[in-house]
Amino acid sequence: MTSTLFFAAKCGRTALSLGLVASLGLACGGEPEEVQTVEPTPETNARVLALSRYKASVGSLIEAYGTDFPRSSEGTTELRFVGTFRTASGANEPIDMAVPVRRVDAGTLRWGSFGPYENPFSRSNEIGWFHGTVGARVIARDGTVTDEPNPTTIDFEVKPSVIVHDLQPITATCDSGVLRGLGGAAYRISVEAVGFEPKTFTYIISAPALQMEPLKVRTLAQSTMDTIGQRADLVLPPVPEGVPSYGAIITIQAESVNGDMVQSSFGLGVHRPLEIFYNGNVEVAEVLAPVPTSGCIPGGTLGVNVSYSESQAETRSRSFAVAWSESWLDSHTVSQGSSETIGLSERNGVGFSTTNGQSLNWSLGSEVGGSIGLDKLVQMGVKVNAEVGGATNQSATQSANREQGVNAASTTTETESVSQSQGGTQGEALGWSVSSSEVISRGFGGFIIPTTYGVFYRQTLRLMRRAALVAYNQCGYAQVVGEVDFTDWTWSPDLALGDACPPLPASNLPPAECNISPCAGE
Repeated sequence: MTSTLFFAAKCGRTALSLGLVASLGLACGGEPEEVQTVEPTPETNARVLALSRYKASVGSLIEAYGTDFPRSSEGTTELRFVGTFRTASGANEPIDMAVPVRRVDAGTLRWGSFGPYENPFSRSNEIGWFHGTVGARVIARDGTVTDEPNPTTIDFEVKPSVIVHDLQPITATCDSGVLRGLGGAAYRISVEAVGFEPKTFTYIISAPALQMEPLKVRTLAQSTMDTIGQRADLVLPPVPEGVPSYGAIITIQAESVNGDMVQSSFGLGVHRPLEIFYNGNVEVAEVLAPVPTSGCIPGGTLGVNVSYSESQAETRSRSFAVAWSESWLDSHTVSQGSSETIGLSERNGVGFSTTNGQSLNWSLGSEVGGSIGLDKLVQMGVKVNAEVGGATNQSATQSANREQGVNAASTTTETESVSQSQGGTQGEALGWSVSSSEVISRGFGGFIIPTTYGVFYRQTLRLMRRAALVAYNQCGYAQVVGEVDFTDWTWSPDLALGDACPPLPASNLPPAECNISPCAGE
């Protein structure tokens, strides 16, 4: 909060209001020469009091306990470590780092990025001991950064660990470990034992949400380094129909020659290479004029209770239209069964092919791939309940140029901040029907007071939901490649009262309005 000093000056007298000022200059009988505002030093109430553990191997889950950690709507919180890390080889490395964490509640932060790809305390990935302080760093929504003024002093030991050096599809050449997995793709993984001599390595992939038996692969250690998956024997389970994505847990267990067990576990989101991101927005695109659905109903001398029932239902088409980025579509569409042009000119790309523009086949090679239906993606992403089948009407569409594409900066916590300019785009439009009799509650009704008349009205609202069509490459990087506009309909009933009928009493519903074209009559 900014504090400013206001004052009025006359010869021999100065009146001051509440506030602070750094310097003050006055001329007799004149106005103040200068008013200076003072920005107070930002402070945060967030405090880190303790960690869940002070000895851990890379890949372990660590929590921080404290007070007043802000909600995501107020800002984000990081753990800031300042001190020295002494490696097992005797080197001292200065530390001043802030690591991202996830807020569990006002008193708990979860540090899930302690590994698996590196020891964050050591540039050389050595084990060792950290001595210094840990405190909360809060980044407000406006970008203001504040650090906890009195961080907690700690000693933290990084125990013998398994470091993951490589995790990516066997058809990819990613610069680092993947951000997300692709269901159905075969992966290779390379690890290193740090701080101990390994005897065996056991790799375990589990997906609790899929209720599947964990996949286990065990190898005999030939050195401190180990690699599996080159023969496509490590495949992430495909994403089941009806599920947009799932979480996989990858665990590497290493047994040392001394019989000790060292373990690294981390989670990986597994997706289809193409999916819908919808943030829940609903816009009223069009409000149609209310229409009477009954005649004049008299209240009589005592009044009457009436209930609404549909004698003639109104049916509208629910539909979605996909607008693709033409440049992306051109560079990722390959001939059916082709494996030489996967992703075409894009490194680590995914190839797609289609016969009808609505059902897509994707491929990373002749033996790895799957199929995607845009209607299923929309139903899962936009969360609509509908059967898109034989009654579906389908037509190709051509849209005008769009100067601004969809910005996916906030698509999910794990999606990169990306935006894609839409060139001349094309796509598919599919639709199915919904009736007012399925939407309006059968329990709607009212009371017509004596000597008045009532008329039921029904108003139609066209709703628009806009979603982003997001594609992932083999390394898990996200790119917005199109937009999905989903059109839905809903209805509002009303009981209007008047002293005479006819004329029909005026409805209480709002007048007709067009917010998003095309509207009726255009």
